[in-house]
This record gives sequence, structure tokens and C-alpha cells, in this order.
Amino acid sequence: MILITVGTEKYPFNRLMRWIDRLIEEGFLQPDREEVFIQYGSCTILPSGVKAFSLLPENKFKDLVKKARLIIAHCGEGTVDLLVTSGKPFILVPRFHQLGEHVDDHQIELAEGLESTGVPIAKSVEDLVSFLAYPKTTSFVAPRNNYAKASYMLEQKFGKDLREEKLTTLIPNYI
Repeated sequence: MILITVGTEKYPFNRLMRWIDRLIEEGFLQPDREEVFIQYGSCTILPSGVKAFSLLPENKFKDLVKKARLIIAHCGEGTVDLLVTSGKPFILVPRFHQLGEHVDDHQIELAEGLESTGVPIAKSVEDLVSFLAYPKTTSFVAPRNNYAKASYMLEQKFGKDLREEKLTTLIPNYI
């Protein structure tokens, strides 16, 4: 089973859906021979022949991750955290702000950093074809494993009192 996920952003990721549709049309993905599940979020284009879900409860989504032979995913931080601990081969497709796929280009920046550690990144449909032919399992430290280190570094720079101050005294216009 192949899992494709775009996360839960309010921005459609139709570019990836078109890529998947093309892979099906050209026979690189064959939903009639191997199940293809897509968690499509707010996409308005859906490839034919797949099992599609806008959103899934977390436990059902994690079950699909466990059952998947390989995963194609957007480059969201939460998704990356889950996939690096799954032990499954995965490839990430970053969303582009310029194409209306996200509010900014942080997924591109994350993808560039992850690619330097050996994580497969799809910049084109051809990259997906290569991954489907030769799925690659990667191992690196999940970003969430660095959160404690980041908190420590912030405390060192700004002092421990900062996290104890009330949010209203720091940013009253946002409350």
C-alpha cells in the first residue's frame, strides 16, 4: 500500500495531486494492483482510482503509516516528525508559496536542510518516479528531538524568567 499525504493546511496542494494523477496515467502507480491512499486535505483535484480522505483521525492516519510500503508526503514539520520515526521509505514534496500552496516558503527551507542529510526530496514528478523505482529509507534525528536543546539555548540567551512571564505582558495586541 502506498500512502500520500498533504497534511491539513487550508491551502490546496493540487500540484502534487496532478503529479500523482500523471504517475497513475503513465503506469508508475497502479491503484488497481496496489492500494493508493491519499489524505488530500483541501486539494480540489483528486487522482482517479485512489482511496481518498480529506482528513483522518490521528490513530487511523498512524495505522495507514504503519501499513504503507512507502509514503509520499508534503514537507510539514509534524509529518516529518512522524515519518522519521516510522522506519518507512518516504519522499517529501515541499509546498511553494509562489504557487499558493502555503503562507511562505518554510517548507522549501526545511526541505533544503533535510536534503543535505540524505532525505529524499521531490522537486519534480521525475523525482517521484525514481523514488518509486528505488524507495529509500532514511535515518536522521527527528526535529522534535531537538526541541529541548532549542529551549535550553533560548534560556541561555534570554534567561529563564522569559518563559515565566505572562504572554499578555509580552504581546498584548495578540490576546
